[in-house]
Amino acid sequence: MTRLTDRPARGVLAVVIGIFTLAGGGAAAEAACRLLVGWEPYAIYTYENASGEASGADIDLMRAIGRDLGCDITFKQAPWTRVLLEVENGTIDISTSTSRTPERARYARFSNSYRTTEMAIYVRRGEVGIYRLDALAAVARIGFKLGVIAGYHYGPEFAALMRDPAFAGFVDQAVDYQTSIKKLMHGRIDGYLVEDVGVMLAEARTLGVSEQIERYPLAIPGEKLHLMFSRKTVDANLVEAVNASLRRIMNDGRLSRFVGRHMK
Repeated sequence: MTRLTDRPARGVLAVVIGIFTLAGGGAAAEAACRLLVGWEPYAIYTYENASGEASGADIDLMRAIGRDLGCDITFKQAPWTRVLLEVENGTIDISTSTSRTPERARYARFSNSYRTTEMAIYVRRGEVGIYRLDALAAVARIGFKLGVIAGYHYGPEFAALMRDPAFAGFVDQAVDYQTSIKKLMHGRIDGYLVEDVGVMLAEARTLGVSEQIERYPLAIPGEKLHLMFSRKTVDANLVEAVNASLRRIMNDGRLSRFVGRHMK
């Protein structure tokens, strides 16, 4: 049973099913549920538009799901590590474009996957031949300073390597892609690990440095991304309702249109 919090009627299936009743005199129906979506700047998927409002393909997706289910959707911007913490604590209900991990599964539920990332390492243009990276494990062996984003998931291989202090000592954590890109440009790292190539390239174009970086030829498996829901505020039945809405949005082409609308 979903625990009610100080925010009324948040993420409770009984509300989804039972509150679609009209008040007398033709008054508008009350929202079926209220869900707070946490987001960080993430290229075309979540960003602040010229009016200072949350925008992007994932924002459009959540608004479409809200309309489909009759839920009131609101948004809160925060650093990614803060979004994760608030989902765990139940002060944020949902995050978007999130990898499923065993640690997160302790405090969160996940929707079906709605897109897959492309992972890679990027270095300064012209420096691919300098390094002998035949595997991620080579980072420590050759002394390669590798940038990552704090709180991001880079797959099970990277997670296992990070348990080795010899490897972790060569990993430099930043708050976002733009910070990692700037560190690379200033020689503070040798390269950075990208968990979503399309997002990173959009950030590099924003900084005007996309021609100054290049992809290192090391194949790294991508990750499936999901909506992530706090177990403290969203029950499994509501997640299934979201999954049904998500399938409709993907099948009728709306999701592709949302992405296309925000492509730069």
